[in-house]
Amino acid sequence: MIGFKFSEDTEKLQDRLQCLRYLATHTVEVGLTSSASGRSRTLLAIHEHGSPAMHIPARPVVKPALAKPSVRAEMGQAMMNACAAALDGDLSGVTAALEESGRAGVDGIHAYIDKGIPPPNSPITLKGGWIRNPVSGKPVKVKGKSGTTPLVDTGQLYNDFDWEITGK
Repeated sequence: MIGFKFSEDTEKLQDRLQCLRYLATHTVEVGLTSSASGRSRTLLAIHEHGSPAMHIPARPVVKPALAKPSVRAEMGQAMMNACAAALDGDLSGVTAALEESGRAGVDGIHAYIDKGIPPPNSPITLKGGWIRNPVSGKPVKVKGKSGTTPLVDTGQLYNDFDWEITGK
């Protein structure tokens, strides 16, 4: 007959419990966080859904970028590291792993944008010129864009992508 005897240091048990509670009550949010500008939030909403009135096609960014298998794997590995740190009772390791997951998500979004999101920018977007305002019907002069990559002009939206750890 085989017998097992388990013993646990109660201090270590309390650390584990604290870490597991932290994991249960905190999440990593990736995308435009609470510190993002209102302008970036508006731009992302327009680009995610498009604006037929302004001739802007839909270019979803966040969901497709985070759905890439490589990004999911990297974020998943970081979350597994957070769980392992929680079982070790290491709260600083838990938060570091959650931050690593957030960084992986933001890096994935940046890589997705850098690769280029179809459809390409129209010639009027790149060179500028005259367009007709769909509301007033009057012609409006628009200036051209500085770059050719969709969703990247001033870099404000691109740079506003971030992560944060939020608790309940």
